[in-house]
Amino acid sequence: MLPDHLNFDNRSVFTDQAMTQRINPLTQPLNWLAGRPRNSRTPALGERELAVMHALWQAESHASAPEAAMLSAQQVLERMAGEPLALSTIQSTLERLCRKALVARQKQARAYLYRPLLARQDLISSMLHDISQDIAGGDVAPMVSGFMDYLSASRDD
Repeated sequence: MLPDHLNFDNRSVFTDQAMTQRINPLTQPLNWLAGRPRNSRTPALGERELAVMHALWQAESHASAPEAAMLSAQQVLERMAGEPLALSTIQSTLERLCRKALVARQKQARAYLYRPLLARQDLISSMLHDISQDIAGGDVAPMVSGFMDYLSASRDD
């Protein structure tokens, strides 16, 4: 039997039962990384936290200036239109991300505006580092080979 942090059977390891069932490709590795030991470089992110980060990253990539990339909780909720969530849920998720130092917030009038402190590519890099440590003992050659196999197979599909 595999240890919990190597459970690949797609069961959710997150405790929040209200999470959406829609699959986000970035969350798949987190299903097994969420159970990793605390020496991981990758911050523990739940599916909803990752979805909120995705909305913030999108705003940042489409903004002409850094201050234009800042979103209120209401704007994040609007960007997550396919998910039936309450504003208070988004607000508490953003608060958790602030406590984890993954987003910054700035008070404007009666609301906070948020922006990501962690770039998407930095999260991916951290995840790849953790995977290489866990699976290949830090040797990147098997990872590169596996990635090339993945790319080859995805082209054939």
